[in-house]
Amino acid sequence: MDRVTNIRVPLAKPWFDDREALAASEVVKSGWLFMGPQVREFEAQFAAMLGVKHAIAVNSGSSALLVTLLAMGIGPGDEVLVPDMTFISTASCALFAGATPRFVDIELKTYGMDPADLESKVSARTRAIIPVHYAGQTAEMSAILRVAEKYGIPVIEDAAEAQLSRYGNSYAGSMGRAGIFSFTPSKPMTVGEGGMIVTGDDQLAENARLVRNFGDADKFSWVRLGYNFRMMDIQAAIGICQLRKVAEAVRIRRLIARAYTDQLAGIPGIITPFVRSAEDANFQLYTIRVNKKAAGISRDRLMQSLAEQGVASRLYYPALHRAPVFSRLNPGMDASFPSACAFADSAVSLPLYPTMTEEEINHVIRSVKGAVDSAPKRQLKPGASPMRVLRACDGEQVDSSLPSP
Repeated sequence: MDRVTNIRVPLAKPWFDDREALAASEVVKSGWLFMGPQVREFEAQFAAMLGVKHAIAVNSGSSALLVTLLAMGIGPGDEVLVPDMTFISTASCALFAGATPRFVDIELKTYGMDPADLESKVSARTRAIIPVHYAGQTAEMSAILRVAEKYGIPVIEDAAEAQLSRYGNSYAGSMGRAGIFSFTPSKPMTVGEGGMIVTGDDQLAENARLVRNFGDADKFSWVRLGYNFRMMDIQAAIGICQLRKVAEAVRIRRLIARAYTDQLAGIPGIITPFVRSAEDANFQLYTIRVNKKAAGISRDRLMQSLAEQGVASRLYYPALHRAPVFSRLNPGMDASFPSACAFADSAVSLPLYPTMTEEEINHVIRSVKGAVDSAPKRQLKPGASPMRVLRACDGEQVDSSLPSP
């Protein structure tokens, strides 16, 4: 395969324009830089978008998880059930709270927590369940919530990646006792770095507001131990701008994902994302898995080939029980987490962001197909480019002059 050196496709890009810059500059001019009117407005608009009673802005999604645990009174002697495949913060928040994370295997459709394994891990010490909506695809929440209700355990949804994803008629983050979101640059909406807690529980919301702000009930009225996890008004002002774009950002992500799937699903050994329904995934990530035997190439070799073509890729995420930081917990061996291990050994995420160009989309698809030696396998449909598929999905007129890849 000939090397391409003039195209570079990153994994993600934030969608910014002059509005974010102007909003940030107005905050600087105002002189009110943190926990001010912009933060309050961002919280109100975010809560309204999801139809929840409370939204509490913090400085990161990781802080949102920790604040929620502390607001619920979780601490030493308690256990928190988390999926074995997720970003570290889903588990490390329990350690920071003084509790113990216990790992649950995933299922290989949504890549969320496996409800059957979840129930087997419940103990008398379990105080919270944290399912993750991986890559913006909602987990199997009905089954997870049934287990939680059966044992009287609160659910905290890690919806860090799942802005505007749905499960049935409910938004991700709105189904448990609480939900958390992250606003890092790869997310469908970003403030640079920030997080949000959402809940309908008045007491939890009050506690969370105290924990994020030194435990201060009023100016220098410290009623409990707290932290400096406050959001800056500059971040909130950017967030308000991003809220106006997030629905469109998610719509475009879904279209690009459909274009990817249309062209990659027929390649032997390439497993494209499961879609329960169109609204259930926002495609914060587009993750494929590679069956080495069927594809004739390993996941790692595919990633190397993509890098040679200027296409960024990454494993999101390894299996947590393999991480040295958790070894003292005796989390279990690979045999206890067969699906998380299968995922960690075969998954790779491809570039996806709302401002992707036709050239970038075409190049990613060509690079994947070329890397798995597509000559004897499924070819692109005659006369159709991936961007044509994308536009057709959106009901647009297609320019027949567009070149095929």
